[in-house]
Amino acid sequence: MLQLQSAYRRHHSTEMALLKVLLDIYAAINRQQVTLLGLLDLSAAFNCVDHAKYGIDGSALNWMSFLLGCIQQVYHRGRLSAVLQLLFGVPQGSILGPIPFLVYMSELIDVVANCGFSAHSYADDAQFYVCIPASDHTDAIV
Repeated sequence: MLQLQSAYRRHHSTEMALLKVLLDIYAAINRQQVTLLGLLDLSAAFNCVDHAKYGIDGSALNWMSFLLGCIQQVYHRGRLSAVLQLLFGVPQGSILGPIPFLVYMSELIDVVANCGFSAHSYADDAQFYVCIPASDHTDAIV
């Protein structure tokens, strides 16, 4: 759900992400509900994107060719490691890198939404929350 992702889009700043979550919490308070909030910060998030997961082929694969053939080698203490082909990750700082990352994150948001939670994310930071009547707060924790 791209509308629940605030990063890498014009007019979708960190402030907008914060306002979305806060307004949902304030609306719950007005309905006499409590909000249980979970925060997720993916470590090395751009490196987690699985290339094979997209199932892209043909001309679409050519468009995404910047993901293919990437290699990695480490220099440590005067020695080079073996060259390894990268099967995961998208280039950080590139113009096209955020596109597959947003697709990757949107699936996580969809799973959370299907479980009845609200969600919003900014880049690799995600907020998952559920609003319940204040009288039921102990049931929601379990």
